[in-house]
Amino acid sequence: MDHDATLPVARSTEEFPAADGTPLSLHRWLPTDRAPEAALFYIHGLQSHAGWLFETGAELAGRGIAVYAPDRRGSGASGGLRGHLPSAASVLDDYAALFDAVRDRTPGLPLTVVGQSFGGSLLAALLSTTRITPDAAVFCAPALGQQHARLGRDGMAEQLKLEGTCRTPVALSDTDYTDDPRYLAVMANDHLMLRQVSDRFRSVMAELELAYTAAGPWCPFAVRGPVYFARPERDAIIDLDVARRELARLQPEAVEVHFAADTHYLEFSAVRRQLWDWLADTAVLHTVCRERTQA
Repeated sequence: MDHDATLPVARSTEEFPAADGTPLSLHRWLPTDRAPEAALFYIHGLQSHAGWLFETGAELAGRGIAVYAPDRRGSGASGGLRGHLPSAASVLDDYAALFDAVRDRTPGLPLTVVGQSFGGSLLAALLSTTRITPDAAVFCAPALGQQHARLGRDGMAEQLKLEGTCRTPVALSDTDYTDDPRYLAVMANDHLMLRQVSDRFRSVMAELELAYTAAGPWCPFAVRGPVYFARPERDAIIDLDVARRELARLQPEAVEVHFAADTHYLEFSAVRRQLWDWLADTAVLHTVCRERTQA
């Protein structure tokens, strides 16, 4: 794989208890040759988990960024019923508490939040409900407004009625994420990749989407700094035009950044190094801008 094992980076994981006692796994990658210049909090997507950052976390830490990535409850190494979410409130509370914990661990550092795919929908819900206030936000191929666009009003109403723990397969192909055989092999052998979700999980997805689609634009201080829409040129999973319109409604000044990829997961594409450089440069540039403003 692409990650350089010689990078001066320390990787570790800690268990963080949710309000209801569910153990949540918080992964971190820290530079060991210098103090970090900025911090990044990564919200992973529907089928992925923080382990998919095995390269991204190390590469960003090697560039001087402290990276923190929790596993969503019921996903990755976190506790909770596999592929299940009990409520929108519980998952939003989880991430808000984890964000605050990371903020406490990185005093004085600007903290950027990245929401990838379904993580982008979670991030939008967190911002619309004012549970977190990051210094910058990156929506990477985000699943914004996707269910409204696909299901319509009546379909959303039916999805919101779903209850229980009966699980059905996630109707996505691995090749929608990447066309690189090396990463396809990683996914094929990843026993933590979420292949099924519960009926209640699907209902919670709709609740989270309603949290921001039914709300007005974000208040001026929902995000202290810039908001970015990072996207591939084409995406088999996300309707990027719908996502762009929804983000523009929430934050009219959001900046669109294109990457020359045709698959959904930029971290597993040929543009991954450009993505890592851009994320690191953006966080550091934001740090410089913040320091100048404070001065």
